[in-house]
Amino acid sequence: MKRSSPLTCAVILTGMSLLALLAGCATVDEKIGLNYARQNHSLDRHTGDIYVSRDEAKPFAKNSSGEWIIGSINNVHGVHQADLLSDRSLGEWITEAVVHELRQAGYTVTATPTLPSTAARGIVVSDIDIVMNVNKGVVSVDMRHELKLNVSVFLNGIKTKTFSVASRDDRTVPLFASKEDKEKIMLQSLQNAMQKVIPDIITLIDKK
Repeated sequence: MKRSSPLTCAVILTGMSLLALLAGCATVDEKIGLNYARQNHSLDRHTGDIYVSRDEAKPFAKNSSGEWIIGSINNVHGVHQADLLSDRSLGEWITEAVVHELRQAGYTVTATPTLPSTAARGIVVSDIDIVMNVNKGVVSVDMRHELKLNVSVFLNGIKTKTFSVASRDDRTVPLFASKEDKEKIMLQSLQNAMQKVIPDIITLIDKK
């Protein structure tokens, strides 16, 4: 009967120990920050008042502690293991980005629950759909963020046009990805969406 060498036994034992360690590491909920910073691109300076609101026909999910669920942490097979959480909703995050971009362009922007009927210029953010999946593999993590939303422009109380915008970001990072990695992919995706839609909004409202 052929005996295994000491080196072979050591390799097998090390492998078994590693598998046991991975199996014992429970995946827990992770909290990340939803922030927005403008990309380094210039816009012409504009003036005037704009009101910004959002329509959340479908409420975003919360956990039992009242924290917003903004994504899913999955195992290598894509099975949900835990949640990505935040202190603020995705709707608030998106709206803040629109307000921030318009203020940086020079407008005087007021965020409001509903548009005033007398507003000369108004914007409503709606149909927000965001997917953030963190799929943990054996040696790396695949992160996928998809973002879709509609932005409707109102001039003198009349809906003039609705812009539909979508953005997606996929990347693979080392196994023990930090919360900053997750925040970065979500920020990049939102920045890309704003870069697509804000110039169109400005062109339309400045025709008034």
